[in-house]
Amino acid sequence: MSEQGAKPDREKSLRGQHRAARRRRIIVLIVFCLVFAVAIFAGKPAYHWLRAIRAEQIAAQGDSLFQAGKNNEAGAKYRAALQLDPFGYRPLESAALFSSRTNRAEAVDLWEQVVRLPQCTIVDREEYAAALLQLGRMTLAEKTISELLKSNPDTRTLDLAARYASKSGDEKKAIEFAQLAATRAPEDDSARFELAQVLAASSDAAQRGEARKALWALANKEGPYRQSAVEALARAPELPREEQERVIEALNHLPSLTVVNGLLAFDLKLQLHPESAEQIYDEASGRYARGEISDLIDLARWLNLRRQSERVLTLVPEERALSNEQLLLARMDALANTAHWEEIDALLSRPGLSLDPSVAESFRARTAQERGTTLNADVHWNHAIALAGVDPFKLRFIANFAEQSRAGDVAMRCYDLLSRIPGHAPFALHAMQRLTDLNGNTLAARSIAEKISSFAPDDPNARDQLAYLDLLLGRNVDNNFETAKKLADQYPTRLSYRVTVALGYLRKDEAGSALAQFEGPPIEWERTLPAWRAVYAAVLAANGKAEPARELAVGIPVEKLNREERALIAPLIGASAQ
Repeated sequence: MSEQGAKPDREKSLRGQHRAARRRRIIVLIVFCLVFAVAIFAGKPAYHWLRAIRAEQIAAQGDSLFQAGKNNEAGAKYRAALQLDPFGYRPLESAALFSSRTNRAEAVDLWEQVVRLPQCTIVDREEYAAALLQLGRMTLAEKTISELLKSNPDTRTLDLAARYASKSGDEKKAIEFAQLAATRAPEDDSARFELAQVLAASSDAAQRGEARKALWALANKEGPYRQSAVEALARAPELPREEQERVIEALNHLPSLTVVNGLLAFDLKLQLHPESAEQIYDEASGRYARGEISDLIDLARWLNLRRQSERVLTLVPEERALSNEQLLLARMDALANTAHWEEIDALLSRPGLSLDPSVAESFRARTAQERGTTLNADVHWNHAIALAGVDPFKLRFIANFAEQSRAGDVAMRCYDLLSRIPGHAPFALHAMQRLTDLNGNTLAARSIAEKISSFAPDDPNARDQLAYLDLLLGRNVDNNFETAKKLADQYPTRLSYRVTVALGYLRKDEAGSALAQFEGPPIEWERTLPAWRAVYAAVLAANGKAEPARELAVGIPVEKLNREERALIAPLIGASAQ
């Protein structure tokens, strides 16, 4: 073939090779794109899966640290696990359980996330209900417990139902649920202990006697509730003398006798032998003054509460107090109790003092207050509150210290600030209510009750208290009476609700119906609140029972009544009620 004929063939062949090469490149590119796309779409789940696995590993590390008592390190691990997998069951469940066990405000929020997950268990729902009860979120607690009760409830659910009923004021139902739990699991000491606790809070003396029997049964049995039962007996308000002696013996023979248990035994000795108080204080001091520093701290606090501050000053000299902040606080409390203001000033002026600035300012405020320099005291109180900022524990300290220092307005300011911090509002509002009750200011008490009711609109106790104060003030009598009547019908064993209904009938001039609220089993009036006795005395008087009304009224400490309550019994005891 000639050269001219071969040239087109070569060109044709080259073009074919180029086309084939281009096709191969296109195919390779398409395959690469497909592989890359698959890698992207498959890699994203794989990446999340790896993150979830790592989060579970970190949560498990947190569990180990928590079990070892290293709470701060455990908390850091749980936070890291949640950052990796914020909606993973294991990180959420572990963090929620940790928060519940350490009484952290975020527990409910974490359990809310857990119960939304398909892996959620009955135990998780029970923990959620317990956290709701702890925070007083009664509506959600009732809903959660009601769901748990529908499907063959276990002992824990029945115990939670008993606690809910008790907090709602339904004593009868609380006892029924606790008894059912104890019957269903007769060998379960936790159920028996819960039943004893419910019975101990009963208004019936026979049931309180049953509670003591149940506690003694647990106290005489080896097990996890032995110590709790003995401690509960030690704190029982109406323990017979013989049983007090038995409790002292039981406390001293616990397998792990702590300083707290030992001091409980000394408290009982003081009740049994008040004439030997000096000797008992000497014995307690001799036992714990030379032990661990934590023992000395507990001893010093115990002595301060019992006005034995001179002993604290002897046991905790200044140099030793400076070695530990809690010891220093105990010594300063003792100095304040004994009016050693100059020495407090000297201590606070020491360079390098390891005392929290807000605490130091609180002591400066009290020192200035005791010296009569009111303006200077106000400056220090304000500075202490500013230094505390939004730290709930510092605000609690200042509030409590201000109460002890008779600076009620300062305490109210601290509690007001505390009520705005999530998780601390219930405690703060009830503290504010207690302060207003002490001041006898019905209008202020009503304002706090309204806040509590708005915070927990389904809490029957909050609704009853608001209705009671409104009826005292004569406000909106018909509506408040209806509220009180519905509560009393729903919880017929709750004496406080019947007192409110009786007050409502008094305001409506229906004395007979007011008296009917107290029919039934005898009421131990000497064990009830002064305010309830005032209402009952007024009801007796309105029904022409002047003599028993007067007998009851003269025994009421009028300083514990507000103005409107004093007005109820003023006709019975005269000017002393004003």
